[in-house]
Amino acid sequence: MLERIAQDIAEHQAAVTALQTEHAASIAQIAARLTQTLLSEGRILVCGTGTAGALGQMFATHLNHRLDRERPSLPALSLNNDTHLINAVATAHGSANVFAHQIRAMGRELDLLVVLSATGSEPALMKAVQAAHDQDIGVILLSQHEGGQISSLSGFEDQELRLPAVTPSGVAQLQLLTLNLLTQSIESQLFG
Repeated sequence: MLERIAQDIAEHQAAVTALQTEHAASIAQIAARLTQTLLSEGRILVCGTGTAGALGQMFATHLNHRLDRERPSLPALSLNNDTHLINAVATAHGSANVFAHQIRAMGRELDLLVVLSATGSEPALMKAVQAAHDQDIGVILLSQHEGGQISSLSGFEDQELRLPAVTPSGVAQLQLLTLNLLTQSIESQLFG
């Protein structure tokens, strides 16, 4: 058991090192775009499925409330929060439409959609990207290293960060780290 734990830690350290060496500049660019969206009176919309959905809720909470320091709230909305709406849409139109429905109803051109994908093939996330494009909303995609089917939907204005992890749990670990880095960077850019 100890060997397996040591191996998992070593794999995580290697993935974090790869994230730092290969993707730090991309994370900074994404943070700058998120910050500019907020400065332009846009909102950050976030969605994901499973564990990624929970991470998206945490990201929106950190933007609305705080990560490490007191500061004014920022307009961020997790599309995973309203379980009654999600159930109603899933019942009437299928679970693949739960995020797209909300984007069509609430999304504005100034907003930016952050999509957290563990596998790159989640139908609800692919439809969310399509709905964002229909509303002229930009997309930031944090996905697994191969990107998956969802990568083919990325438009010219979209940004994709393919995280250097193979397993869903490894992707979730790097998504958590990346979201915290993005929040820290946004806080620093806006509040010093």
